[in-house]
Amino acid sequence: MNNTSAISQKTGRVKNGAKNFRFLGLAEELLSDLPERSQEIIKKRFGLFNGVCQTLEKIGKEYGITRERVRQIISDALKKAAEKNDSSGFREAEDSIIFTISKNNGIIKESKILEKLGQDNEQEVSAVCFFSKCSKKIQVIESDELIHDSWTISKDIVKEVDLIEKLAMDIFRKENNPITEEKLISTLQKKLKEKNIDFSLEKIRNFLEVLAQIEIGKFAKWGLSGWDQIRPKGTRERVYLILKERGKPLHFSEVARLIDEAGLSKRKSHPQTVHNELIKDKRFVLIGRGIYALKEWGYFKGTVKEVIEQVLNNSSKPITREKILEAVKKIRQVKEATILINLNDSKKFLKKGNLYSLVK
Repeated sequence: MNNTSAISQKTGRVKNGAKNFRFLGLAEELLSDLPERSQEIIKKRFGLFNGVCQTLEKIGKEYGITRERVRQIISDALKKAAEKNDSSGFREAEDSIIFTISKNNGIIKESKILEKLGQDNEQEVSAVCFFSKCSKKIQVIESDELIHDSWTISKDIVKEVDLIEKLAMDIFRKENNPITEEKLISTLQKKLKEKNIDFSLEKIRNFLEVLAQIEIGKFAKWGLSGWDQIRPKGTRERVYLILKERGKPLHFSEVARLIDEAGLSKRKSHPQTVHNELIKDKRFVLIGRGIYALKEWGYFKGTVKEVIEQVLNNSSKPITREKILEAVKKIRQVKEATILINLNDSKKFLKKGNLYSLVK
């Protein structure tokens, strides 16, 4: 029987009501036997008053004691609170957290479990954090280059997470672009099977969530957290991401709207700001009135006449007017009449019958 099954059988109400457990009430109970000053210091440090955690220095100044003394008072208070681990409230809180972690395949990002158990209440979130310091069964992993702040019930799980991180990093180095979750997980499962390891889709997804260097972007694709396509830092990067994801030319006002729709910026995008970035960056090509495409799609800068020149230059032999119209329309959204007017420049283009070539 796995841990999740054991916990759910042991405490059915945890399974159905973990989100409804009142950690703040338990915190008050665990602190009730402590001196009043110790209670106040704990509440200030963990934000049990108002959800705002105070620094050791600020608390020390308020009580006229050193930071080290504040730290010692907190340590002693946590030990006293932990001694009540036989109480029904303590056990229920512990089971609630362990069940949530187990259901997440043994490790969970701190922000995720606080969201699940905090009931949208800052004080309740603070109380969950406080309780995690009282329980010996809950292990808090502080963030580093590999993992975000996370909670587990066995640090052995980190070895498995580390394996997923190494395999995923190899995949992204090879791809050099964000990829869909389906492709990432299927590739990871294939690599794991080569090592005679079988992880479920859900387990891999849970492990990916806690990794610090790997992240899912706004368009449901995974990549390195430092990539602009995952975390676009400025307007220029957001514009590129929108065009890349849409895969077709767009008007600058539409690009601005889509940036807001995707939630890529906390501030509202202004069409003119977007337009300015499109003009300045060589990755973008104007192909119509306010309509831009990516250069990497095969578009290039230039007037309609310069585009016609490029089309003819790329051809090994004279081509018909129809072929020229077709080729130009693929990379410029202009009227047919505009193309024909430019094609009539006898100084640039030589016409023989219905065939055109460059004047040499």
